[in-house]
Amino acid sequence: MNFFRRKKKVHISEVVQKALTYFVGNSPVMFYNFNQEDYIKEGYAANAEVYSIIKKITDKCNVAEPFIYIDKEGVKSKSLATSKSNRGNPLGLARHKLAVKAALDYADNDNDLSRLIKNPNDTETWRELITLLRVFYFVQGEAFLYRESGDDDCALSIHIAPPHMMKPFIRDNKLVGWQLDLGNGTIRKFLNEDINDVFHIKMPNPVFEGGRNIRGMSPLLAGLKYLKLSDESLHSWLKSVLNEGAKGIVSPNHSTPDMWLSPEQVELVTATIEKKLHGSDNKNKVAVSGMPVTYHPIGLSPDALNVINALEKSEHKLCDLWNVPSVLFDPNPTYQNQSAAAKRFVSDTIVPYLNIEEDKLNKWLVQPFIDRDNVQYVLDYDLSEMEELRLSIDQTDALLKTHTINEVRVMLGSDELEEEYANQVFIPQGTVPLSDFEIGTSFDN
Repeated sequence: MNFFRRKKKVHISEVVQKALTYFVGNSPVMFYNFNQEDYIKEGYAANAEVYSIIKKITDKCNVAEPFIYIDKEGVKSKSLATSKSNRGNPLGLARHKLAVKAALDYADNDNDLSRLIKNPNDTETWRELITLLRVFYFVQGEAFLYRESGDDDCALSIHIAPPHMMKPFIRDNKLVGWQLDLGNGTIRKFLNEDINDVFHIKMPNPVFEGGRNIRGMSPLLAGLKYLKLSDESLHSWLKSVLNEGAKGIVSPNHSTPDMWLSPEQVELVTATIEKKLHGSDNKNKVAVSGMPVTYHPIGLSPDALNVINALEKSEHKLCDLWNVPSVLFDPNPTYQNQSAAAKRFVSDTIVPYLNIEEDKLNKWLVQPFIDRDNVQYVLDYDLSEMEELRLSIDQTDALLKTHTINEVRVMLGSDELEEEYANQVFIPQGTVPLSDFEIGTSFDN
C-alpha cells in the first residue's frame, strides 16, 4: 500500500489568486492608480511630454503609404518576405523595392480592397483611422478595429474601437468574443464567429490575469512613476513661477552707516527702479546711479534646481519607454546627433512596428479578399518618402557597379527607362585581369 501519496505542489501565485478571489471576487486587482482610460485622459491628453512622444511616432508612421498589390506568381515570394524584415536601413529598403518590383503588380484602384484603404468608412480617411489606432496602441499598449462585413466575410467598412471600451468574453479559459461599449448606452457583441470581425494588436504583456494573457501592456504602466514625476515637477515649477519673489536686492556698497539709504530714500530708489529699469520700454537702456549702491541677484534655490532636474530626467525616461531618442526633442542639437538619432528612431522603432501592423492587416483585412477573389493580394507599406532610409550618393554609385540602371532607379523610387541599355550592367572601362600581364624577372641592359 502507498501510505505516502504524492500531492501536487501548490504554487504561491495560486494561493494569492485564491485569496484575492475570496476578498474581491473575480475582478482584477490593480496595484496602481491608472486604468486604461486614464492612460488616454491623464497620460496622453494631459501630459505634454507623452503627447509629443506619441505624436512624433504617429507622424513618422504616417509617412509610410499603404498600397495594394497582386502577386504575379500567385504565391507570396520568399525573397519579398525576407527583404521586408530587413528594410530598416537604406540598402535593405532598396532591396525590398527591387523585390516588390519583381514579384508584385499594383492592384486596380477600383478594386474593393484598394478603395477600402483610402476611405475605410463614411466619416474617416485611412490616415485618420490608422492614426487613432496607433495612438491607442502606443498609449494603452493595445488597439482595436472592427469591420462591417458581408456574407463573404470581406470588410465593407472599418471602424476604430477604443481599448478601454472593449470587454473580453471568456469561456473555458478561452477568449470567445468581445463586447464594445458604443458610449451612447448601447453595446455591440462580437461572439463566436463574429470575433473574426475584431482586429486586435497588442504589446507583449507578461502579467497574466487568471491564467490568461489577453490584453496588451501600456508602456505607461512601467513608467508610471516617471509620468507622476513629470506631472508633479510641472506643477511645482508652475507654483514656483507664480510665487517667485524679488529678482535681486539693491543695497549700499559702503560699510559706513552714514552712507546707507534712509527709509525715504529706499522708497524713492524703489520707485525709480520700477520706472527706469523694469518693463520692455527700458530694454537695453543704460541706467546711471548717483549714489554708492550695488545689486545682488537672487539665484534659484536648491529645491527649484531639483524641480528643473526632475523635469529633464522624467522627459528622458519617458522617451525611453517608447524607444524614442530624447535627442529628437533637444532644442539645440548638433546636426550629427540629430541625424544619427533620427535614423535610429526609424530603424529601431518605426519600421519594426510597421512590419507588425502590416502583417496583422494582411491576415485580418486582406486574406478574406484573397479567399473571395482567388487572387493573391498583398498590402505593403511604401517607405520611400522616409528621408532616413534614402540611399546616399556613395551607396548609389556602389550599386551602379553591380546592378542595372533601371534596378537602381527602382531602388531610388524613380520610373524605369525604356532604352535597352538601362537593363544592362556597366563596368568601368579599361580594367583587365592581372593574369593578362606578364612580369619579367630580369632586365636587359
